[in-house]
Amino acid sequence: MSHLSILPTLVTDLDLLEIALTSEGFNVLRRGVVSSFDSHQSVDLAAVHPSGLQLGWRQSDNAPHFDLVADLAAPEGSGMTESVLRRVLRRYAMTQAMRQAEIFEAETVTAGI
Repeated sequence: MSHLSILPTLVTDLDLLEIALTSEGFNVLRRGVVSSFDSHQSVDLAAVHPSGLQLGWRQSDNAPHFDLVADLAAPEGSGMTESVLRRVLRRYAMTQAMRQAEIFEAETVTAGI
């Protein structure tokens, strides 16, 4: 899991994650299955890239965030898994920040009325 140390973004909103993944060309399915480590893993959100790269996220019991489920060494994503994941999480973080800014702006406007 050392590959994930460069990805500090915690995923807490599957709707925003779906937007980010779709923007990066993934087909997204809620409550899907991802092939990982020579087995099939049930996930809350499954994403498949046209290259064959499969990523999934699932929530552990009582955790506020979703954990990544992926075979980072799979040949389907060889050489691109880390960069694609970095782009997806960057887009997720940007979308999350924009949504929070919109909420803050709306609260500021209504507070001034």
